[in-house]
Amino acid sequence: MKRILFLLTIALLNLGSGLCKTRQSLRIMSYNIRIGIGMDQQTNLKRIAEVINKIQPDYVGLQEVDSVCERSGWINQYAELARLTGMYPIFAPATERSKGLYGIAALSRKKPRSYQYIPLPGKEEPRTFLCLEYPNYTLCNTHFSLDPDSRLASIRLINETMKSVNKPILITGDFNMEPDSKEFKVMKQTWRLLSDPTLETYPSDHPRLRLDYIFGDLKHEFRIINDQVIDIQSSDHLPIYIDVLF
Repeated sequence: MKRILFLLTIALLNLGSGLCKTRQSLRIMSYNIRIGIGMDQQTNLKRIAEVINKIQPDYVGLQEVDSVCERSGWINQYAELARLTGMYPIFAPATERSKGLYGIAALSRKKPRSYQYIPLPGKEEPRTFLCLEYPNYTLCNTHFSLDPDSRLASIRLINETMKSVNKPILITGDFNMEPDSKEFKVMKQTWRLLSDPTLETYPSDHPRLRLDYIFGDLKHEFRIINDQVIDIQSSDHLPIYIDVLF
């Protein structure tokens, strides 16, 4: 009898293990790279790539990315980071800068089925919102304005853009808002915060502000099994990442 119970227990454990393996988990990362400028004021994309390679995300949303700009040595930064990490790159320009383009980007282990980006308002400079569509989920990235009214308008535009998407949605970004701000509270009315709001991410040498987050939609359930901020000064922001099951 004891042997039968033992065998049944083993069988149930194996069944549970098999079910867990069928659930989809992703490592999602957000990183404002400040065009590769570290706190030592040196521009070095290899340091950014080393951080990404160490974490090994399935997807990373990058903010403050140059594309063939004079100030960053005429390098196509998202393409160079793709080469250094072996990931698939997509760039979303927000504005012209230093004889080139400046905006946000995404690196992904898998090539998306399609992607789109839309302009967002910013009194100090234009902003943008990038979405990558996959068969079972949608991954987005953004960099909000420094202006509170522009941030509120951006939230409304994102809500309108994503309202017809029925797959799980994740949004990475430097949102330039703290948890006690009006914009943050408005954002949480339509999006679920998945990263830890207590993680301070800016400035990277003495973090005291919480500006970088990962959000998910309210239609789907997300289980966070890991939530980290990386102590590295390759930029003025600290990168964050989560491991998420959905």
